[in-house]
Amino acid sequence: MKHLFVFLLMLLSIPAIAQWENAKIDSVVSFQLPSGYERTKSDSENNFLARTAFGTILVFKAKDDTIVTPDIEKERHLRNYYDDYIKRVQLSASEGKITDEKDTLLGELKVKDFTLQIDSGSGVQYRKFRILHANNATYTFEFLYQDIHKEYADEECMKFFNSIKINETVSRADQFNAPDVDKSGQRTAVLIGAGIGILIVALVVFFILKRRRKTIS
Repeated sequence: MKHLFVFLLMLLSIPAIAQWENAKIDSVVSFQLPSGYERTKSDSENNFLARTAFGTILVFKAKDDTIVTPDIEKERHLRNYYDDYIKRVQLSASEGKITDEKDTLLGELKVKDFTLQIDSGSGVQYRKFRILHANNATYTFEFLYQDIHKEYADEECMKFFNSIKINETVSRADQFNAPDVDKSGQRTAVLIGAGIGILIVALVVFFILKRRRKTIS
């Protein structure tokens, strides 16, 4: 009976089961989406929105901000960056909880998968995430569905995530970004200033000692 109810609900809310087609957000990342998807692309945005029979797909690309994006130079920095992303998602939905968190690979690249489970009182909603940092940008893949659709949405969700592909020219090294130019400049200025200060102190001490030697002699 439950299966029949869900099937009838699908027929009433979805005019036709969409065909899936290839899409790509840039030269690095591609995936499949149901036909009729929406795309928003500008200097600051590069997003996709698609609706399946039982869920909603969201894809975002955000370029690194040199002011706020931390330096990601080693594996531990990448791990900390992903962990911080999950914390921010959790803070954005105080009534939700993080489940199914795991590290996995997309080709050679390290990605983070997790689920945000939200119970708003009118039913449980699941938001499955995959986070990828590469080529100085963060790619976010989401699949949203209601608990009532879970049995059927899982298959669509798996189809979407399995369709995500990375250009073979991208390697693990592309997951790390160079130290921020401004931060490096600040560090250099501090070191130069400290060096000049030490030099001045050394010269003052040198001349004081030299004058004392002349006085004694």
